[in-house]
Amino acid sequence: MSRFQQKKITKGQTLGDKLKQARLDKELSLRDIELATRIPIKYVEILESGSYKELPGDIYAKAWIKLYADILGIPARELLDDFKIEKTISEKINRVGVVAKPKKKNILDNIIWPKVVKGFLIVVVVLSLLGYLGWSVKNIISAPEITIYQPEDNFKTSESSINIVGKTEAEVQLTINEELVLLDEDGNFSQTVNLITGLNNLSISAKKKHSKTNKLELKILRESFEIN
Repeated sequence: MSRFQQKKITKGQTLGDKLKQARLDKELSLRDIELATRIPIKYVEILESGSYKELPGDIYAKAWIKLYADILGIPARELLDDFKIEKTISEKINRVGVVAKPKKKNILDNIIWPKVVKGFLIVVVVLSLLGYLGWSVKNIISAPEITIYQPEDNFKTSESSINIVGKTEAEVQLTINEELVLLDEDGNFSQTVNLITGLNNLSISAKKKHSKTNKLELKILRESFEIN
C-alpha cells in the first residue's frame, strides 16, 4: 500500500478528533475508510469516538490506527502515543470507586436472630452453592462462543488470501478448515487463509476439553478480473 504525504495534526486534539478531522479534510466517508483499510465500519466509528473499551483488544486497535494513519497521511507514532495516554486515563477514571454511604445501625445487630432466620440463611447458602455448581458444569460442557471481527460473511475480494480476525474463549482449540489456529491468552486470533477463485466456504470450529463443538461458516467470494 502506497503512503500518502504525511500531514501535520493539531496539538490539543484527541486521537478521535485527529482521525475524524483528517478524514473530513480528505473528503472521505466512513465507508471509504472501511473499504481502504478493511477495518469494520463500527470500529472506525469507535476509534473516532474514543470508546476504546469497546475495541476487541490493543493488538487490533494499534494495527488499525497504523492502517488509518497510513490512509490519511498522518504520523502513526503520534497517534499511537495518544491512544496509550487516553486509554490509560480512561482506565484510571473507571477504577475510581464510589464512596460508600455510612451504614445505618440496625436493631438486629444487637439481638440474636431466631432459629428460623438462621435456618433460612442456611437454605439460601445451600441453594446458592448448588446453583453455582450447576452453572460451573454447564460452563464446562457448553460450546465456546466464536466472534468474527473481520471479514463479514459473504465478503467479496480479488485478493488470493484473506485475514480472519476474531475472538473465542481462552484455552479453546480453534480450527479454520481443519487447520489449527493459535490464540493469545485472551482467546484473540488472526489467521491468513488462502483463497481459490470463486466461492470459498470457510469452516470455523471451536471446542474446549470437555465441551460441545461450536461451528460456523464464512462465505468468501474471490472475484477474478477478466482481461479484454
